[in-house]
Amino acid sequence: MADLITLPDYKEYKGINSTSRDGKIQSLISSVSDLVENYCARKFTQYSSVSTPKVEWHDAKTNCVTLKEFPVISVISVKTSEDGGVTQTLLTEASTDKIGYFVDLDAGTVFTQVSTEKFLTSYDVAYKSLEVTYTAGYTTSSLPRDLQLCVLDLVHYYENDENAPSKSLLGATIDNPQPYIANSFPPHIRRILDLYRYSE
Repeated sequence: MADLITLPDYKEYKGINSTSRDGKIQSLISSVSDLVENYCARKFTQYSSVSTPKVEWHDAKTNCVTLKEFPVISVISVKTSEDGGVTQTLLTEASTDKIGYFVDLDAGTVFTQVSTEKFLTSYDVAYKSLEVTYTAGYTTSSLPRDLQLCVLDLVHYYENDENAPSKSLLGATIDNPQPYIANSFPPHIRRILDLYRYSE
């Protein structure tokens, strides 16, 4: 996971000139960045480059899928498979034969060219029947200011040892979030993070 702020960002925010606590602060920045992404169930900068795109699999018996990461920057490829991804068919965006797909970047959706038709109507294995590869998220320079401020505030909050999150809390993952993560955040932080939280 990439850090959501830098050590110089935090030191400027807090007016810190000394280097004596740099190691502790850097460790907190990394831990808080992980904690925020785990709580929001998404990555903010990891998939924004074509060199590290996000790959998602969906059930192809639909005419529209909503991608998990946002904002969506570009869709690199859409593939269908009738055998669990062993063999795949590459679809074409806005194909002339109208059997491809369209992308709505603002809504973060990929949908079939003919709205009444599904990507696939019949297949044996639903697993990996629709594969979407795309880029999404923010660069470190385009991360929303309110989100940056949340991370800065949380690092400051956790600098106080009595507020420091437990190892089990920091061990939460996107796939296995700890239910009490939200309770560890001050209310004003949670309100902002909830704006960026992914929900099914």
